Amino acid sequence: MRRLVAVSALLLLAACGGSPPPAAPVASPPGAKAAQAAEQSDPPLAMDARVTKGKLENGLTYYILPHKKPEARAQVWLAVNAGSVLEDDDQRGLAHFVEHMAFNGTKRFPKSEIVDFLEKSGVRFGADLNAYTSFDETVYTLQVPTDKPEILAKAFNVLRDWAGDVTFDPVEVDKERGVVLEEWRLGRGAGMRLFDKRAPVLFHGSKYAERITIGKPEILKTASRDTLYRYYKDWYRPDNMAVIAVGDFTAADIEKQIKAEFSNLPPAAKNAKPRALAEVPAHAQDLYSIETDPEMTATSISVMTKLPKRPHKSAKDYRRVLTEQLYNSMLNARFDEIRRAPNAPFLSAMSYAGGGVRSLDVFSQNATVKEDGIPAGYAALREELLRVEKHGFVKSELERAKASTLRNFQQHVKEYDKRDSRVFSAEIVRNFLTEEAMPGPEKELALAEEMLPTITLEELNVLGKTLGKGSHVLAVAGGPKMVKPTPETFSALDKELAAKDVKPYDDGGEGVPLMAKAPAPGKVTATKSIAEIGVTEWTLSNGVRVVVKPTTFANDEVKLSAFSPGGTSLVKDADFDTARAADTIVSQGGIGPVDAVQLRKSLAGKIASLNPRINELEEGLTGNASPNDLETLMQMVHLTFTAPRKDESAFASWRARETERVKNRRLSPESTFLEDMSLFSTQNHLRRQPTTPESLLKVDLDKALAIYKDRFGDAGDFTFLFVGNVELEKLKPLVETYLGSLPSSGRKETWKDPKVARPSGVAKKVITKGSEPKSRVMLTFHGNEKFTRDTENDMKMLGEALRIRLREVLREDMGGVYGVGANGGIARRPRAEYSFNVSFGCSPENVDKLEKAVFDEIQSVQAQGVSDLYVTKIKEMRKRAHETDLKENSFWLRELERAYVYGDDPKQIQDISAMTEKVTSDRIKAAAKKYLSKTQYILGELKPETTAAAK
Repeated sequence: MRRLVAVSALLLLAACGGSPPPAAPVASPPGAKAAQAAEQSDPPLAMDARVTKGKLENGLTYYILPHKKPEARAQVWLAVNAGSVLEDDDQRGLAHFVEHMAFNGTKRFPKSEIVDFLEKSGVRFGADLNAYTSFDETVYTLQVPTDKPEILAKAFNVLRDWAGDVTFDPVEVDKERGVVLEEWRLGRGAGMRLFDKRAPVLFHGSKYAERITIGKPEILKTASRDTLYRYYKDWYRPDNMAVIAVGDFTAADIEKQIKAEFSNLPPAAKNAKPRALAEVPAHAQDLYSIETDPEMTATSISVMTKLPKRPHKSAKDYRRVLTEQLYNSMLNARFDEIRRAPNAPFLSAMSYAGGGVRSLDVFSQNATVKEDGIPAGYAALREELLRVEKHGFVKSELERAKASTLRNFQQHVKEYDKRDSRVFSAEIVRNFLTEEAMPGPEKELALAEEMLPTITLEELNVLGKTLGKGSHVLAVAGGPKMVKPTPETFSALDKELAAKDVKPYDDGGEGVPLMAKAPAPGKVTATKSIAEIGVTEWTLSNGVRVVVKPTTFANDEVKLSAFSPGGTSLVKDADFDTARAADTIVSQGGIGPVDAVQLRKSLAGKIASLNPRINELEEGLTGNASPNDLETLMQMVHLTFTAPRKDESAFASWRARETERVKNRRLSPESTFLEDMSLFSTQNHLRRQPTTPESLLKVDLDKALAIYKDRFGDAGDFTFLFVGNVELEKLKPLVETYLGSLPSSGRKETWKDPKVARPSGVAKKVITKGSEPKSRVMLTFHGNEKFTRDTENDMKMLGEALRIRLREVLREDMGGVYGVGANGGIARRPRAEYSFNVSFGCSPENVDKLEKAVFDEIQSVQAQGVSDLYVTKIKEMRKRAHETDLKENSFWLRELERAYVYGDDPKQIQDISAMTEKVTSDRIKAAAKKYLSKTQYILGELKPETTAAAK
């Protein structure tokens, strides 16, 4: 069953928590007989017939789903029904550590051979090869090519070794220990400190409270190889695992491979530990978590009801999920209206009902508020729930929610064959781990079509009250200046609300047509075809250029981008604060006849979105739509140019939200580091100054509207790009009507160079901020360089080589980092220059050692180049990535825009083979010498404020 909302992040997010007022404790789960009777009267939905599901004699489950998106690729996953909640007391953090060890040596793939084999096959570490561990499960994910059978066969070898033959070489364990500790370190900060305090409240009386997945550093530092292996042998066993294969293959062939590869996996021992569910007990009393942290930048409140886990197996379950989605959709629409009002009681809010951890569901309302706004935010959340209980939703709200819900299901059916196989792999994982139904999108649509008309206002109006009958937690988190409430604060507010005369909701009328009549059209005056890449160019009578690439990469998608040179670079410095916010400010007010709230209503049941942008050197639009709703998108485009709205209330609300967002930003060490390094790297340039409460006071609504109208008031030098499932003969009249009618005076502009310059020579800056024992390092090499395809290619291959090399040295050999970034590029505007960046996080005591290692590896590449293995990996990963990119609308939109912005030949997008063949050790060596000079770079270091934290 398609999950309608993301799940356990709500429980884990440090800015969330919470609970409604007192109610009955959670009911005990029904007994086995009752559950059996219920299943007979409401049977589980049948599995999608396209999925082959089986079980081997040893207990291992397998799923196979042929699917051709992406072509010539397969997802090959291993799901283990075991996570950190199953750890023994001396294993806290080791479920995750075991996952790491799977990449560091197995019976058939010693040491790093898994990664080497897969990278040589074009599989990218991180993107195509990864894993995750949570409270309840561990899942390994591979995407591999299927056009070479030997690669797919070897991928199953990898999964089989993960399932039973990880070696846990003691040397590799000790090397990986540092990596896991660096991952722990990377996660430390205000959010994790607050969650450490909140977990015992959220998971009161449960083992979950003591089994945070990342674990305890003292155990990670000292755990023996045998302790790790004990967890592996206890829980990595066939009855606890599933092999999942989704991709471009024949099911029968894959089933043979799975049976051949996994049947010899020994079954679980008779005395194996039972895979018991970790319950979260009910509690009659309300629980509170009210915490502050000196580095927390936002104030949040969460009102949460904890419920026993509800099944997602049957048609009845499906109807419940639909009903809850409608309820929360309507409530969230109301919350969105409230936040847009001047002096709103919260900055944002949402309601959610669904999964938490394996044994827990939650019904919660979460809000971010001002530092002194907790009472007002809490009251607003509770009052809206009370308004629904007393007066209910209104018919027009429900009709919009049903229309949007149904349209989403219809889109899923249309896009089935174009959806990425990862989506179905994840759905299968949920089926295996939680028995969530997977009937297929056609069945889900049929159920939605059958059930949505039967869901009434009456049942929705009491749903909040029903969901509120559980165990309650109220969680508040904020920074050092947060006005801290007490439990009595909320009790008093509840009494006030109970006595309040809560008025019915005023829906404010239905959405209205965006345009009463179509504008007088222009004409296509010239047509050019680029047959090699399937692109058509139109020039319109008003000078607008339109570029169209029809594709079949998605069935229900058309993507749009538009651009024109100019941007904020043409605005004088005195107006810069207003100019950089002008696009956001104007979009807050809606378009044409409708404000932002009315626009949402008008778009109910449609798939169309559009966002204007004013960047430093250009202005433009980004949008997308279903082919069925393309005219709606075109109307939005027309109104975005010709009828921006001045909305003083929306402006006041936006400024209040932005002020609150930025006022405490520098409490975060990471934000401070990035902000200060940006200023240092640009020599404190006026146009690189951060947004502050003071700069927001300078933002003027009338001036913002004037700047916006100047940038979008003349469409004559705009280029529009359309990529997706669009027919030229159907698009052309829409283009002529809605783009050909845009105003144009023949004005031709270009951008101005804001003259932002980096410091010359070697420039270093150390920033001390934060209480955790963590540092960050940012190294940027830079200089002048003319862009050509060759120089771009050289910079790209240098990044690809160093990314692998530094991962191997800093992570795998030294155990000093969790991850390291290395990438470079060449800018063409406003000036021709290159930059190459290396960044990583680490322990403060290792900063100097790791920096030296980076420079040593650079020097090694400059002197010796790289091995043939690196060259093979780079070429194959490029080739494989490009194969899938060429079948993605987003790739073509991005690359076409780049070509038309810079005047490149767009035919070059199609074929990168010439550039790939130029990847050699000598070119990488030469690029390292040319671009990575020890006499020209910027180095930034973030270190903690106290000596104690640094250790």
